[in-house]
Amino acid sequence: MKITMLGHATLLIEVDGKRILTDPWLTDPLYLRQLRHKGAFSPEVLPPLDLVLVSHGHADHFDPKTLLKIPKEVPVVIFKSYENAARKAGFKEVHPVRNGDTFFLNGVEIQTLPGKHIGGTATYLISGKEGKIFFGGDSEYSEPLADALIASKPDVCLIPISGGAIGFIKFHMGPKDAARLVSVSKASVAIPIHYHFKLSLPFLNGFLLKDNCLENFQKEMAEVCPETDVNILNYNEIWKK
Repeated sequence: MKITMLGHATLLIEVDGKRILTDPWLTDPLYLRQLRHKGAFSPEVLPPLDLVLVSHGHADHFDPKTLLKIPKEVPVVIFKSYENAARKAGFKEVHPVRNGDTFFLNGVEIQTLPGKHIGGTATYLISGKEGKIFFGGDSEYSEPLADALIASKPDVCLIPISGGAIGFIKFHMGPKDAARLVSVSKASVAIPIHYHFKLSLPFLNGFLLKDNCLENFQKEMAEVCPETDVNILNYNEIWKK
């Protein structure tokens, strides 16, 4: 197993000889030049891909400019609500999924788990002979997701931590809930995702990216599941087993 951090929720996952790209966003910026990340990876140099795995169709997870650089013969697995977006992008093989659906990629099993986010989303369990990887996209915490992780027992959790919220209205998982999910999953490795970004207007960062979310996630993990190895990946850094 090999996981390369490309920024935000975009990762290159290699398992059992298959290359899976998650939530592609490799250009900058988005949303009226407000949302930015400083990734150093160009979509022009992506390796050959076996699958694009998409939690949902928001532009920072399914970026139109990045999609232009991906061959349209590559299969796409995407949450059902965004099936048309994938087809309009020109992909020839689109597999819309709902919670509980399973997709097979030449021996690698991809199970759709519950997700919670504005507009609907999916999370995924990627299972191969080399191990199991949970990909959380930018889902919120939910009890159904916690139950699914207890049952699925991933080896690695790719867990969002940005904590986006307005008051009591949450739309991204924060450090405390992320640590809770990792703890119940019993994963041996946790890799935080969905925090490699900034907004051009500083006051917006307070809503979408909580201060010190990475440091707070590390603290929460040390308290609730110190036995789990927390790996912090910067742009283009790799974790492998």
